[in-house]
Amino acid sequence: MKSWLHSLIRASGAAPLWLLHGLGGAIGALLWRVPNKQRRLTLWHLERCLPELGAGERERIARASLGHMFKAVLEAPALWFGSRRRLARWLADPAAARQVEALRAQDRGVIWLCPHIGAWELAGLFCSAHGPMTSLYKPQKGAVDAIMYDGRTRLGARLVPTTGAGVKALLAALRNKEMIGILPDHDPPRGAGVYAPLFGMTAHTTELVTKLAARSGAPVWFCIAERLPRGRGYRFHLSPAPADIADAQTGVAALNRGVEAVIRALPEQYWWAYERYRHQPDGRPNPYRLAATSKS
Repeated sequence: MKSWLHSLIRASGAAPLWLLHGLGGAIGALLWRVPNKQRRLTLWHLERCLPELGAGERERIARASLGHMFKAVLEAPALWFGSRRRLARWLADPAAARQVEALRAQDRGVIWLCPHIGAWELAGLFCSAHGPMTSLYKPQKGAVDAIMYDGRTRLGARLVPTTGAGVKALLAALRNKEMIGILPDHDPPRGAGVYAPLFGMTAHTTELVTKLAARSGAPVWFCIAERLPRGRGYRFHLSPAPADIADAQTGVAALNRGVEAVIRALPEQYWWAYERYRHQPDGRPNPYRLAATSKS
């Protein structure tokens, strides 16, 4: 099973990007037309996170977001296993490359944050193309884990699991003046995070970024790979995290402010269907269950 699935995914990596993105957009458009959990979650988040927008604009963003969700799935084989020549073309961004080299020249390591926006798999590959990189990832079940591991390490990145040993490996990489990569917008397991505002709502948020920044003194930057229309490729956006992200008292809130900023800049390409707020402080119910109950 593993060999068959691996071969199929590798083969799909040869498909042209315009076809993969076109198919992803079509699936998203179909999903918009029928009642489903992803559509409901996307609209629920947009109503609460971007209430200043009109209903029509939120619906436009929701439709686009559903398409980008499937574009992310379908483009992954092309990024992980497709032609190296084509990948090099997608990664070519001289201005962004100069920014990376300037950060590395500080000789303090770099903490890269790649939220679930745009082509986040490509963002990780872009960073790893510019020097030694250690990235945190959550091991998956079955054959998917080997496929993801092979793809994400394609350009030399080292993957470490979301365990104590993985965290130690990240700190060791920073002490060696290397780069590390973290997805900053996931809901960590209970006990592995604290609560901080995100779009005005309480979100269970990782403390890892703040702790690593404080212990290493490394600069913390966001890396976003924006998808261009009609499969024309990608554009990279690099931006510094808020200055107080290493502060023990305000760092986690600063992290979420930074995540908010990059999402507001490209809301159509964010993964709004993710249940980001499912863990709440003791005594508060899961808001998604409340929403489902109120509709029943």
